[in-house]
Amino acid sequence: MDEYQDIDLAQYELLRLISGDGAGLTAIGDPDQAIYRFRGADVGIFGRFAADFPGATTVELTRNYRSNPGIVTAAMQAIAPATLIPGRTAVTAREGPEGVVTLDGAADEHAEAAWIAATVDKLLGGASFHSLDSGRADGHEHGKLSLADIAVLYRTDAQAGPLAQALTRAGLPFQKRSHDLLARRPGVADVVRELRLAEGGDVAGRVTAAVRSIATARGGRDTTVTDVRAAGELLLPLARRCGDDLERFLGEIAVGAETDALDPRAEAITLLTLHGAKGLEFDVVFLAGCERGLLPLRLPGSGPLTPEDAAEERRLLFVGMTRARERLLLSYAARRTRHAADQTTGRSSFLAAITPPPPGLTAPRRPRRPADRQLRLL
Repeated sequence: MDEYQDIDLAQYELLRLISGDGAGLTAIGDPDQAIYRFRGADVGIFGRFAADFPGATTVELTRNYRSNPGIVTAAMQAIAPATLIPGRTAVTAREGPEGVVTLDGAADEHAEAAWIAATVDKLLGGASFHSLDSGRADGHEHGKLSLADIAVLYRTDAQAGPLAQALTRAGLPFQKRSHDLLARRPGVADVVRELRLAEGGDVAGRVTAAVRSIATARGGRDTTVTDVRAAGELLLPLARRCGDDLERFLGEIAVGAETDALDPRAEAITLLTLHGAKGLEFDVVFLAGCERGLLPLRLPGSGPLTPEDAAEERRLLFVGMTRARERLLLSYAARRTRHAADQTTGRSSFLAAITPPPPGLTAPRRPRRPADRQLRLL
């Protein structure tokens, strides 16, 4: 049984009923990746496995084959204050350069998103002629990294809006996973209406044509065009699955299709919540919003953060950090609009565990511009 750290009481009782003395039973899991307590999962069940099945042999897997040494070291430091594995160690099976884990600060969520888009463009070596002409990228890295190798992770789905807008403005294709209904996303209704008027062909082609038609009709300065383009990106994975079947496409949206639809073949940046990233891996991971109020998450009117909540939030950070194979770029905003209010935030206290500790960082003075400093952690 895989992911045993996420088992809930009902699953546990069923397992005990069908497993008998446990002969032939194998449970695999990492309690430091237990992040589904809000769904009823109980990481304590993982800790009782040896007592429940005294004949079991415990094998501790300490070798990491995914991430380079800098990422493994930083992730182990981040989880250390709340680890559920006494004396936990990790040995990387890979070699890699230093300076692959960085921390950047921005004035607000829009500046953070703009910095991420600009950095992606630079890592790609310039995704457009404009990038090369403006000097934002020099083209030297072109071809070494693809859009599909990059993911942007965040704690709450509300963070995705500015990120999607910044990537759209930069001309960087993306796909987003969440559990929102497609029909409720801004711009989707507009695309669907225009889609019905498009000529025949596969659904994906019709979606692209509909977005282009709306953008042309409204003009580049219309603020709703950004939402329409983002809606097009959200609709494309479903459109590709539906092929030429337009009625199926429209029907799935009508009956409540979710935006939780990633196409692993798509040449696009992946946007994911930290929960949605579980089990996935990417060459480059941006982890946005590493700040007070988001990591650990605090909601308006909520009571004091319990030790259990804080520990699970730290495990969530650990999960996000360990999605990265080659580079991990952490970022935070000095201020962020949440729940219709502008709030002072700043870096998360969780980052203090990463040594050497990040030095002080001054946020950019211009709130809509990307952060202009990058600091090396390791």
